[in-house]
Order: sequence, then structure tokens, then C-alpha cells
Amino acid sequence: MSSNINLNYLVNLKAYKTSSRVEFLTFLSFAAIAFFVPLILPASQLVVGSIVNFMLVMAAINIAGWKKIIPLIILPSVASAFLGYLFGDITMFLIYLVPFIWVGNSILLIAFKFFYVAKKENYFSVLLRAAFLKALFLFIAAVILINFSVIPSALLAAMSIFQLATALIGGLLAYAANLAYRRYFKGSAVN
Repeated sequence: MSSNINLNYLVNLKAYKTSSRVEFLTFLSFAAIAFFVPLILPASQLVVGSIVNFMLVMAAINIAGWKKIIPLIILPSVASAFLGYLFGDITMFLIYLVPFIWVGNSILLIAFKFFYVAKKENYFSVLLRAAFLKALFLFIAAVILINFSVIPSALLAAMSIFQLATALIGGLLAYAANLAYRRYFKGSAVN
């Protein structure tokens, strides 16, 4: 495989050959998770973030195409910002972080598509790198926004250590789900 893999190629990769109907139903399930989990479980960043990251990793492995990927990247933070409970009194500042959260979600998803789906690297190695890259990006963004007095420093932990924790937990959950998915679609792995 060429080291010159472009982003469109990556976004259109998935680990298993499934019918368009199966992929669309999978997308609808993930979109429901992405939007409704922050609305149903608004008080726990650890729980919500882990479920959202689970969905992002599963989408990286099983969903192809910009039209399906972009909504999964943006829906969770839109739902969280819309509801306004996730961080209590400081949730209103989440609106400033939303574009950075979209980029962080993209980093996690694209890292999985590149290292796990395209390059077939070890799942746990990919999870550690992808989770770290997402958390590092969000930490840097939060530090910059805090230094410019855009957001309160109380959000720093939420945009750093919690991001790393939820990405790792979500990725571990996705590993288990992916094993089941692989058994169901046995023999349909894309080579």
C-alpha cells in the first residue's frame, strides 16, 4: 500500500464487505447513538464520552463515505451543546470547543481508518495512538482558549485526561463489539 494515502481514500475504507443496506442500518444506529446518548445521559462525561468514542471507532472500522462519517463526527457535540447539561454551569462554554471537538473526533476516526483498516496494524497500538492524538489536540486547543480567556480553566481536565480516558474506554468497548461484528461477517474482511 502506498504511503501516499489520501483522505478521500481513507474515508471510503471499511474493514468488512457488507451490503449497502447493512452499512446504512449501521450508520443509522451510530447516528442515533451519536445524537441521543448525550441527550439521554447528559450528566456524565465519562459515560457519554466513552459511548461516543465507541461509536466513532466502530464507524471508522465499519462505515465508509463522507456523507455518513461527517454526521457521526458532529452530532455528539451538537447534542451536548444543545442540551447544555454536560458540564453544569460552564456548559455554555462548550460552544467554543465544538469545532475543536469535531477535529478531535476526526483525528480518532481517521487514525483508526489509516492505521487499523488501511495498514492493518495492531488494534491496541492504534487505540493508544489515536486516543493520545485526540486528547493531545483537545488539550492544546483548550490551553489556547483558556490563555485567551475564551473558556474557563475548569474545562481543561474535560478536554485532556477525560478525553484520553473516554477514547480508551470507548476503544476497548469497540474492540469487543468488533470481535462480534467480525464473527457475524466472517469471511467478508476487506483485504
